[in-house]
Amino acid sequence: MQASLETTTPKLVAHQPSTTPNGSDASKISTLLPISAGCIVSAAAMYPADVVRALRMASASEATATSTVQLLRSFISAHGVLGLAKQGVFPEIARATLMRVAQFFSYPLAHEALFGGPPSSGSTSTQVLSGMAACLPSSLAITPLENAKIALQLDHAKQFNNSTDAALRHLWRRGALAPYIGFQGVFTRSALSFGPYIAALPYCQRVTRPAAAEVFGGSSAFGTVLGNLTGGLLAGALGAAINCPFDLVRTNLQKQAVALAAEPMSRSQIATLAFSPSTYFEVGRQIAYKNGVGALYRGLAFKIAHIGGVGALNAALIPYFKRTFGVRREVF
Repeated sequence: MQASLETTTPKLVAHQPSTTPNGSDASKISTLLPISAGCIVSAAAMYPADVVRALRMASASEATATSTVQLLRSFISAHGVLGLAKQGVFPEIARATLMRVAQFFSYPLAHEALFGGPPSSGSTSTQVLSGMAACLPSSLAITPLENAKIALQLDHAKQFNNSTDAALRHLWRRGALAPYIGFQGVFTRSALSFGPYIAALPYCQRVTRPAAAEVFGGSSAFGTVLGNLTGGLLAGALGAAINCPFDLVRTNLQKQAVALAAEPMSRSQIATLAFSPSTYFEVGRQIAYKNGVGALYRGLAFKIAHIGGVGALNAALIPYFKRTFGVRREVF
C-alpha cells in the first residue's frame, strides 16, 4: 500500500523559469521596460545633433545653398543657444522614444510571425524584412509628432512658441488626416534605416566586441560596453547613409505641408500629401532638378552623427537595461 501511494502521489517540484532567449520566464511585453529606458536616454542625448540635421535637410529645397554656420546663426538668433537643447525637444523625445520602442519591440514579434522563429534563428534577409515590417506601427504612431517637430524646429517666426499642442492644432484644423501628412516618407525612411541597422548590428558587434575585449580584457565591463557602442555606431551609420535622401525628401514634404496648412486644404490634397508615393518622389525630383542630386545628401554628416549615435547608445543601453531588469527575452 505504501509503495502504491508513493507511485500515485505527484511530487511538488519548484517551478524553474525558462532561460531560453524567448522563454516563459517573462512575457513578450517584458521587453518594453528595458527598451523604453534605453530609447529615452538615447533620444535625449542626441537631440542637439537632430536639430542641426533638420536645419540642413530642410534647406535642400531652398533656391540658394546655406552653410551650416549660417543656419545655426539664424536658429540661435530666433531661439537662443539653449534652443539647440529645447526647441521642439518634447515632441522629439516623445517621437524618437515612441518610434524606437515600437521598432525594437515589434522586431522580434514580426520575425516570429513572418518566419517562425526569433531573429537569431533567421538570415540577414529575414532580419532586414522583419525590421522593415516593424516600422509600420511606429510610423503610424509618430507621424503627427514628426510634423510637430518639423514645425517647431523651423519656426523662425515663433508662430508656435515652442508649443507641441499649438503645432499639432495647426494641422488638426485642416482635418483628421492632416497630421499624417508625410506618412509615406516617414515609413520609407524608417524602413530603410532600421531594417539594415538591425540586420547589420550582429555582424558589426562580432568585429567590435572581440576588438574591445582584446584591448580592455575579456572580462572588462568597459570593454563590453565599448564593443556594443562601436558596433551600434557602425550599424547606425550604415542605416543613416542608406536612408539620408529619403529622410531629406520626407523633411521637405512635411515642411511644405506645415506651410500649406496656413490656408484651407482639400481632403484629396491632404490624402495625396500623406499617402501618395508619387507626391513624395516628386518632392525629391524637384530638389534634385533645382539643386542637383547632391542636395539629396545635405546633412549626411549630421545624419550619421545623429542616427549612428542613437544606434550606438541603443545597442549598449538596451542590453544593459535588460540585465538590470532581469529580462531574458531576445530583442536583437
